[in-house]
Amino acid sequence: MSDLEVLFAHAYLVAQDKRPLGFMHPLPPLQPAEVAAWLQQEAGAAVRVWDSTFRLSLESFEVACSRGRPRMAWIHTHPTTRSSALELMAIARRTGAVVVAGGPDAGLRPEEYLRGGADAVVPGEGEDATLQLLLALRAAHHRPSPELLDRVPGLHYLDDQGQLRRSAGKARTIDLERLPWPLREPDSTRIHLERWRDHRKYRPLALASARGCPLPCGYCSASVFGRPYRRRAPREVADEVRRLADRFEFDRLVFTDEVFLFDRLWLREFADALKSGPRVPFEGCAHPGALPVDLLARLAEAGLTRVELDAASGSSRLLSSLDWSYGPADVYRAVSAVRGAGINLGLRVMVGLPGEDRSDLDATMEMVRVAGPDGVEVTRVDPGSPALFRKDWERVVGGPLAERTERRLPRPVLQTAADWLLLNGGNEPDDPTAASRGLMSRVRRPLLRAAIRLLPGR
Repeated sequence: MSDLEVLFAHAYLVAQDKRPLGFMHPLPPLQPAEVAAWLQQEAGAAVRVWDSTFRLSLESFEVACSRGRPRMAWIHTHPTTRSSALELMAIARRTGAVVVAGGPDAGLRPEEYLRGGADAVVPGEGEDATLQLLLALRAAHHRPSPELLDRVPGLHYLDDQGQLRRSAGKARTIDLERLPWPLREPDSTRIHLERWRDHRKYRPLALASARGCPLPCGYCSASVFGRPYRRRAPREVADEVRRLADRFEFDRLVFTDEVFLFDRLWLREFADALKSGPRVPFEGCAHPGALPVDLLARLAEAGLTRVELDAASGSSRLLSSLDWSYGPADVYRAVSAVRGAGINLGLRVMVGLPGEDRSDLDATMEMVRVAGPDGVEVTRVDPGSPALFRKDWERVVGGPLAERTERRLPRPVLQTAADWLLLNGGNEPDDPTAASRGLMSRVRRPLLRAAIRLLPGR
């Protein structure tokens, strides 16, 4: 019998992505590494995090399960990797492991994953529910039953009649001060970073300074952390930055916080804490209405190299109707401030919002043209989803690799947006693709260097 108790995995494989490798830059989700570190600290569990990104096929997961014989397999789920995650669950079940589904998609669609092979679904943050489940399984010789699952707070499961149930009680929210840093296995982390260098891409490493989001938006799923908002001490985060810089060779740290740039006091202390070591490049996202413009120069000196700006839409009418806390004017002011500080700019927009018509889409594309970002990340809203959205990242990057392979780009962002509106009953009866082709010439330069990032930091 193997000593491996819990095997953590996510389900994205570059080899199965139909888009050109030169335009992808997925970050492995942090959540499996965070939950793994918690089980190791609190229960002394033997854990392993399996990174699927550069595996040739899912058969390699079967090899990992056959060799490790884990008692539990914890699979991170996301809408873009749903089918692969279900395959991983089937593989784990065949090797006798108890299968647990975590991550945003399973939390939103628990019944689909339970009927697809999961014994339990862990919604939200995952640390406490997974720990309590592991302890209960130990006492039951790792034999799950509806009675056992019902005693663990915060789980979804199927009862003896195959009906979806939610266990009594609620999983505890763990104080961030108690949580260990994510479990990063040195060999797999270095392999991941070096593979991107093989393709002449910058090598990013993800980390988080907070959980939840402090700002209201018109459209939010809150599918993992939600509220309340909690943030780690700035000096502790700076310590992790320095530790990562000592352990791994990377080109940039990416903060996966819902909003990273907004708390002036925290950011000032964080920038000061970074002064004691070598400059480490990092990036984070911001809401236009809460961007601390007076601190941008200071943060740039500390290492801030890129700001991902959540622009949502270029339509004032649409944002106002959905109760957004900012408008296009705030976006333009934030763009000017970021550019003025000499910081690389990424723009995040949404298409397919409720009530969106052609004029709203045109306003968004015009905003992209005027802002001239170094990158665009498009989220397509799916009214049929429990979270009301599905993320399909189309991120723009510059550089010789993208320029050389421009002819192999996936479908243009604007074409995708127009098709999406047509599919979901856009208000304009005319053919949206014809208009999109005309508009593409105005936004061609930033959008024709697209890269795909399919996995969220979480």
